[in-house]
Amino acid sequence: MKKWTVIFSLVFFLLGSQQTFAQQDYEKYGRIATAVVKEDYTGEKLADYKYNGRKSLAEGQVQDTFTFDVVKDGKDVTVKVNIIHNPKKPADLTISVNEL
Repeated sequence: MKKWTVIFSLVFFLLGSQQTFAQQDYEKYGRIATAVVKEDYTGEKLADYKYNGRKSLAEGQVQDTFTFDVVKDGKDVTVKVNIIHNPKKPADLTISVNEL
């Protein structure tokens, strides 16, 4: 019985570690997206921010998508930020910012 308890504990620990890593990864790219929007919309108010998720692409790359609500000249503007990167090469980023 102890053997199964140890195995289940190890599995839950590893699953928890994966979730923590994914959250840290999401937070890292969220900070990058926020910095880019603040730079592009200097002096404007960032009203809201949402992580839309991750999509797998070809050649080991992934795309994280974020949506920002920005108050630009008194009007609400939605800004979408896509960050394409390879988790094995974290320094290689492609960032696109689109006003919707």
